[in-house]
Amino acid sequence: MITVAVAGGTSPGLGRSILEALKEHPNEIKPVVLSRHASTTPQWLIDLDIEVRKVDYGSEDALVEALQGVNTVLCTLLVRDGTWDSTQIRLLNASLRAGVSRFAPAEWGPGPLAAHRISMLAPQLSVREACGSVQQQHPSTFEFACFRLGAFMNYLGHGAPDEQDALHGFNDNWENCWWHVKEMKAEIPLTKEGKVPKCTLTEIRDVGRFAAAACLLPFGSWKEDFSMVGETVDMDEVVRIAEEVRGRKMDVVYREFKTVVKEKEEEGHFYRKFWYELEEMMAREEVGESVLEPVLNQLCPDVRPIGVKEYVRKYWGSDAANK
Repeated sequence: MITVAVAGGTSPGLGRSILEALKEHPNEIKPVVLSRHASTTPQWLIDLDIEVRKVDYGSEDALVEALQGVNTVLCTLLVRDGTWDSTQIRLLNASLRAGVSRFAPAEWGPGPLAAHRISMLAPQLSVREACGSVQQQHPSTFEFACFRLGAFMNYLGHGAPDEQDALHGFNDNWENCWWHVKEMKAEIPLTKEGKVPKCTLTEIRDVGRFAAAACLLPFGSWKEDFSMVGETVDMDEVVRIAEEVRGRKMDVVYREFKTVVKEKEEEGHFYRKFWYELEEMMAREEVGESVLEPVLNQLCPDVRPIGVKEYVRKYWGSDAANK
């Protein structure tokens, strides 16, 4: 039996999906949640009957105490006050002192190259470096992995007849997404060559299942890049699937690469600029950014993720509409 602590596990989307998946292995995994003292424990977490350990992320000593008996730390924290990297490094150092043997920093997004080009993700670089340094110093007792998923497939569930189940707690800013299945509209960036790019999409519950399966891998098998793939598709293929399932055409606007870059460079608002950077990333179509290798799929073949067509049919098909 291993104890897996999810830092930031009270989040209704990613944290919940990971915890639900961990609970599917009751004889092998004991999940616990690290939660700030000021945070309220949500009802869904109470219903899961998972231990919640209140912590002060500003105190390494307090974190060490909370991490007693923990084998693996999965960090899903998103800190918006400029301390995202320092908070994780403090958690990493506390994990080392507490005898934790595995640590996963808060990545859970596009591939490893994205942090070099997207300003909001830049703090991931120093956390990775810190993790790598710890692993070099303790190669026989510590390993780390960065879980990556591309983009959440659940963007396609906004506005669905059963939106609550389609999103499963996912609450990112869908207005900036490339596809709007409810309105049957899409804005797709083009590559420099004028092609429609591919991208990797993974459903949030499958992210949890991959994470849980990875926790059960034998020590020594964790890799720095734990990319997972729900499905890698042309962005136009998502349009065709939506049209087939909903039985009508989607209004598609194609955006030239130079237009995306120009608007990104002119944007002064930090969060809107972030979305332009993501759009430019999609248009680059690089493996290691918006296109991922199925590393975890190969290591955990029992996890069979849902594909785009199955997801859209499930939440937008005639059966879904008649519920």
